[in-house]
This record gives sequence, C-alpha cells and structure tokens, in this order.
Amino acid sequence: MRRLARAAFACTIGLALAWLTIVPNLVSRDDFTIPPGSITITDRHGEPLRHVRHHDQHQRWVALDDVSQEFLLAMVVAEDKRFFDHAGVDLLALLRAVGYAIAPTNRRSGASTITQQTVKLTFGRPFGLWSKPLEVLRALSLEQQMSKAEILEQYVNRLPYADNVVGIARASESYFGKPPDELSLAEAALLAGLPQAPTRYDPRRRPEAARGRRGVVLRRMHRLGVIDAEQLRDALAAPIRVAPESRPWRAPRFADRVLGAYRHGEVRADASRNVRSTLDLRIQDATESIVRAAVERQLDRGVTNGAAIVVDNATGEVRAYVGAARPDGPGGAMDLLEAGRQPGSTLKPFVYELLFERGGTAASVLADVVAPMRGGHGETFEARDYDGRERGPVRARAALAASLNLAALDAAREVGAERIVDRLRTVGLRDVESAREYGAAIALGGLDVRPIDLARAYVTLAREGSRIGLRFTPAGVALEGREVLEPNAARLTTDILRDAAARRDGFGSDLTDLARGDFALKTGTSSGFRDAWAAAYTDELTVVVWIGDPEGRPLDGVSGFSGAAPIAARILGAARSHDEMPRASFVVHAVCPLSGARPGPGCPHAISESFVAGTGPTHVCPFHQPDGTVVLPASYAGWQARVRQAGTRIAQLGERGHLRVVRPRDGARLLIDRARPPRVDLQATLAGAFATDVAWFVDGQVVDRTWAPTPGPHRIEARLGSQIAHAQVDVDVVR
Repeated sequence: MRRLARAAFACTIGLALAWLTIVPNLVSRDDFTIPPGSITITDRHGEPLRHVRHHDQHQRWVALDDVSQEFLLAMVVAEDKRFFDHAGVDLLALLRAVGYAIAPTNRRSGASTITQQTVKLTFGRPFGLWSKPLEVLRALSLEQQMSKAEILEQYVNRLPYADNVVGIARASESYFGKPPDELSLAEAALLAGLPQAPTRYDPRRRPEAARGRRGVVLRRMHRLGVIDAEQLRDALAAPIRVAPESRPWRAPRFADRVLGAYRHGEVRADASRNVRSTLDLRIQDATESIVRAAVERQLDRGVTNGAAIVVDNATGEVRAYVGAARPDGPGGAMDLLEAGRQPGSTLKPFVYELLFERGGTAASVLADVVAPMRGGHGETFEARDYDGRERGPVRARAALAASLNLAALDAAREVGAERIVDRLRTVGLRDVESAREYGAAIALGGLDVRPIDLARAYVTLAREGSRIGLRFTPAGVALEGREVLEPNAARLTTDILRDAAARRDGFGSDLTDLARGDFALKTGTSSGFRDAWAAAYTDELTVVVWIGDPEGRPLDGVSGFSGAAPIAARILGAARSHDEMPRASFVVHAVCPLSGARPGPGCPHAISESFVAGTGPTHVCPFHQPDGTVVLPASYAGWQARVRQAGTRIAQLGERGHLRVVRPRDGARLLIDRARPPRVDLQATLAGAFATDVAWFVDGQVVDRTWAPTPGPHRIEARLGSQIAHAQVDVDVVR
C-alpha cells in the first residue's frame, strides 16, 4: 500500500513538474508574430490598381482598437461565449461535446475555444485529429503568455474567409468596401458567422444562406443580452448589400514597377498596407482609351499596338502609363515603353538646343541641301526630307518646326556628333554609346530609343533644362533637378516646338484644338515607316506616344504627325488642368525670312522672330541685292544647279560682305575660371550660313577652331579666301 502511495505521489509530482515546465513552453510569442500580409497598390487617390497577396493570402493585420465592438461581440458570441471566463479550454463545452458524441443522437457540438482555434490557425494540424491533444496543451500555454485581448486580436486577424481572404480587415474591405471599425451590427454579424463555412454562407453566391447564418448570430446575441430587441429587429431587417468581387488589374506594367520598388525596399506600405503610387486613374483611363481607339482605327495600316506615358513636369511623377494599348495584340504582354525603337525626328530638338547653346538663334540659316552621309556601318547614303524636296537656305525655326532632315543634318555637323551623343545621354537616354558611329546622321534617329527614356528627355526640355528622374511613388513637392541644358537655349527650342503657325507651314494642319490650348510638339517617323512617335508637352505635363508593330513590320504610310501626334494631343487635352502654356520672355526683332538677318533694301518683306536678349541680328541681309536678285554662298552651288531657282545666283569668290564672326561676338566679355580654363569653339557665318574651312587667328597667331582664352583683350580674325572678319573680346577671371 505504501509502495502504491509513493508511486501515486511521484506521478502527481511528475505531472505537476510537467505542467510547470513543459506546458508553458509549448508555444512562444515568436510563433504569433504579425505576418507580412498582402499589399494593395493604389493610384494617387487611393483607388486600387492591384492586390498583391502574400503566400496566396489576401490579408492585412489590424489592431483590436480598429475593429468595431459589434463585430468583436458577435464573434465571441458565435464562436466561444465563455471566452473571457475559461483558461483556454472550455470544460463545459468539452463535456457536452463528449456526451453528444457517445449518445445515440445526431446532435453534435463543437468544443474548440477561440484560443484553441487561434493555435490551430497558427500551427495547423500536421497530425490530423491526433493534433487535438497538443492543441489543447498549447491553448493552455498561450493563455499563460497572452492576454485575452491579444489572443482575440490574433484570432480575428487569422480567420479565413472566402477566396483566400484572411482576417477581418480584408474581409470587411472585400465584402463591404469599408474598414472594420465602420461595420454596422448587421454587417458585423454576417462576417462573424461566415468563417464557420465560408463557401456555404458566401453572401455573393448564397445570400439566403448568409442571411440565415446572420440571423443565428443575431438571435444568439439577443439571447445573451448583448443587443436589445430593437437592435435585433433592425439588424434582421437590414438588406444584405455586398460589394462586387474586386480583383483589380489596372495599369499592369506600371503596377509591376511599383511592386518591384516595394520588394526592393525602395518604397513602403502605409499602416493599411497600401502602397500609394503617382498614377491618376482618371488620366490613365483616358490615355488607355485614346491610344487603344487610335491603334484599332489603324489596324488595316499595319499598326498593331501602341504605348504612352504622361509625366508631371514639376515632380517627375508618372500620371499615366500604358505599356501596351492592346494587351491581347502583338507585344501585349510586354512593356512597350521599355522596348527600344528607332525614334525618327524626335531627337532633333536636342541637336537644335545644342546649336542655340553654341551661338545659333532661331533665325540662323541652315543648308537644307542634299549631302553624302556615312551610315552606322560605314555605308554612304544621301538623306532626304520627308517630301523629297531641297529648300536651300532655311531658318532654324522653320527647319525644326517642319522637321527638315537636311537642315537638321547641317545643324548636327555644326555642333558635332560627339556632343550630340553626350547630350542625349545627359538628358536621360540609355544605350546611346553605339550612336557615335553614325556621325551627323544621329540627328535622324537611327539608334534605338526607349519611349520611357524619351519621356525623361522631353521632361528635361519642358523644365528648361533641369533634369529630374521619373517617379512612380509620390514626391509630394516640386523638385529642383540638375541643370543639364542651358535654360535660354531650352526655352528657345520650346518656343519653336510650340509655334502652331510654323507647324501649319510644315505639315498643313495643327492640333491645338485637340490639345485644348497651346502645346509644344515634336513627331518622329522611323525609316521604312516602322515606328510613329509624338512627344508633346506644356509647362505642366509631358506626353510621349509610340505606335507601330512590335515585330517591326513596316506600316502603310503612318507617320508621326498623322498617326501619333493626334493621340498625344488628345491625351494632353484630357489630362491638362489649364488651357494656356505661358510664353517665355524673348526680344522680338524684324528679320528677313530668307537670311534671318536685319532686312535690307532688297528684302521683299520682313517677319518677326524671337531672340534671347543680346543675340539679335546685327548685320543686314547679305542675300537680297538691291535689284531684287538673291546671291547665295558657294556652298549652295550644287543645290542651285539641281533646283535652278529663278532669280538666284551663287556668289563668286571675292564678293565681300558675307563673312562674319559670330562666336564669340564682337565686343563680348568672357569670364573664365583660371583653375579650369574653358575651350571656346570659334564660329563664323558666310552670308548667314555657318562657314567651314575658315582659318583662325587670335592676336595675329594661328589657332585651331577651338581656342583656350587667357585673361586680357584679344583680337579674333577669321579668313576665308580673300574675305576677312574680326571680333574684339575681353577675357576676365572670375573672382
């Protein structure tokens, strides 16, 4: 007997020790850490673009204080009415369940408490029903480590709902479109009853079953005194109105970018697990609709897809991003904004901007004449204007506005291919190194450019030379940026691109009405009509559009102006917040439309031209003679021989009055840093056109075309044949 007593005592001590040492350690608070949860990518106004699930679960953790009391009471009543009284295991419910199980009846009763269910939701049941005993012990352990409120928070955030929706926060948002602290009593009771059988009580597919289950929960709440008779009556009578099932998939390629930034830790979700982006769904929807409709109208001309982007110039924030206008068309699964395509003439403004930086003006005369060119692989070719004509001498404004290829090549030769490549890289174009082999032909856009990079470049131009990056999550404020273009040169380039009259002269029509006001526009068409481009901007927004065939098949005569420009103009019209585009401040001078110089007695008429202060013409037109004939420099001899323009002849060697030093200008004052002396490119014009083969002298000494100035006064001399031109300059050191 004593031996039995000792054994019983030892067993009791062993169980007590086990209870004190093993049970408390069956769970750890670390097992109940908050899971990462799903995120929702939204537009700038909070409208969802995409739900991104974590481990295929749509879940967002929410604090207990942010859940309505009606739901918490309904949940406790529905699942474990003695939750606040037991220590993790409800012995009364357990005995009742056992009694029903062994009695010869069909009645069944559950015995799992909220604590036990929390354990099951966290650890699962790896051994099936054999996990039940361990589940009980873990529930007892959990009650020792967490408060009832903490356990309830774990439970309501881990409960499964239909379609992998987990937790009360996402359930409330999914079914009722509201946060869980705004649930009504009727809504709370419906959600509290749903986890018992999410499919059976799905309010979207089985509203009557959901209504019945809601009634069970509400009547139980009334029976336990949680709600009164009036609340019961009103809740039972409330209609079931659930939100439509929402699986947003908006702006997919844009959402991919934002998701990538989130996963790399570059952006964070807010407390509601939302990642707010820069997209504006109003502008996005309009852009998608406009591009898709335009592409479908031109399907019979070979256009199979298109892409477009809209950027806020002040912040760099992307307002619309159409990676593929026809997701079911060729290239529809690609981000066509990242696909390299030949940009045609869309690079020309950056050539002209360089020309203006280096002393040119909108009135500078360029030679729109055929000249042999070297291609990217060393072959020789002759470029042509889009209409096959040669216009001879043409002012920079008219040349850029009408997108004349031959004049652009003359401008490119003047500034140099190396500088153009460096400038294109500076304004945001990637993959331009190979373009060095093109020579001046780079101005015609033979290299591949990504539409998104072209948008960066045009945003820089719209910002008067200040470069910023594109943003996909809000910056919130206007950005200063880095100055990469000379502001006056950028302003003058924009002034030409926004010149509606000049566009009409070049293309015969304009798109101001579509754009709802003034705007700057440049179009591009790649060789063989394979790509049609348009870049349009105001002071507020920049739009870049590409249309074509992603597989590179040629289009049936679809050009940038006819095919892409109307799209860009319509997008601007839908997106802009004001109609007018402020004009930059320039000095206006009367000039000869042929030479860009001050009108002389032989000029038939004059036009107004805009100049940066201090750059207006100082010489009289050298082309028009008093008798009305036109005398052009020898460089136009080939052109005149081909076109035989009436009333025009070529100057003979020795005719004076044509050579002029334009860089640096006569009387200029140069400031230099002695520690980093600059290099100045000397330039002269012959009869208004840039002159080549000039011999240069500074203070009587022969120099290369590129001169390193030193402090003091200097006399610069240009010689071409028997013609000589001078300029006197002063060079000072920056203090």
